[in-house]
Formats: sequence, structure tokens, C-alpha cells
Amino acid sequence: MTKFLLAAALLVTSSFTPLAANAQGDDPAMGYWLTENKRAVIHMEPCDQYLCGSIYWIIEGGMEFDEKNPIPELRKRKLCGLDVVTDLEYEGAGEWEDGHIYKADDGDVYSADINIQEDGTLKVRGYVGMSFLGKTQIWNRVNAADYEQCS
Repeated sequence: MTKFLLAAALLVTSSFTPLAANAQGDDPAMGYWLTENKRAVIHMEPCDQYLCGSIYWIIEGGMEFDEKNPIPELRKRKLCGLDVVTDLEYEGAGEWEDGHIYKADDGDVYSADINIQEDGTLKVRGYVGMSFLGKTQIWNRVNAADYEQCS
């Protein structure tokens, strides 16, 4: 009976291992990513049991404020530091799904999935409803030291 309880405890504990590992930043999706249009760097990091991304750097002359937000009270908030990728759920090493991405250019929130590609880039899929009703971007990993953090 003791061996059975020990085995059950190990089984339950091991089912939480991927989440715990990712909460420590061990997933290849963690880090700094230059968006496809090269106008921002997004810092992907754990937030509770999810993966989230905030704006780390914005190109000179780029949008500074959330002026396209449909909520008038939020149009004066700074984009720098804003969480634009939220609630991504861990699916496996380098794969996160069922999250959201905020597109400041138009003030809309889309469903989002991301995954690491074989070449080390990050495939970001934003969509409405079903994934095939969306758009994919490819983000490139960058070194944060090469970009001055916005404030």
C-alpha cells in the first residue's frame, strides 16, 4: 500500500512539472522578441501559470500611447511596459495556446497561440474565433542589451 501511495504521489507531482519548470523561465518561448514589423520588442515571461508579453522597446517615432483603444479612458496610457500578450497556456516545450494578443495599432484584442519554430523564431498566431480566421507573424529572438528599454 505504501508503494502504491508513493507511486500515486509521484504521478500527481510529475503532472505539474512542466508548469513549474515554465514558471521559472525554462521554456524556449521566454525572452525578448522583435516583432515582424520591427517596431517593438516584446519581453515574454511567466505571469502566474501563464505566459505573458510586455512591450520592452518601441522604435523611435513609434506609437507611445494607447490612442486606438476603444475605451477612451485608456487612450492616454503609455504602451511601454503594457502587457500585449496575455493568458497563454502551456501545451508543451515552446508551445502556448488559448491566450490573447492586443494589437495597439487598431485597439483590438485577438485570441493567440505561439510556438517556437525549428529555426528558433517564434510563430505568433492571432485570430478571431477559430485559428484559421487569423494572421501569423514571425518574431525573431533578440538580445535585450541591443535595445534600450523604453520608459
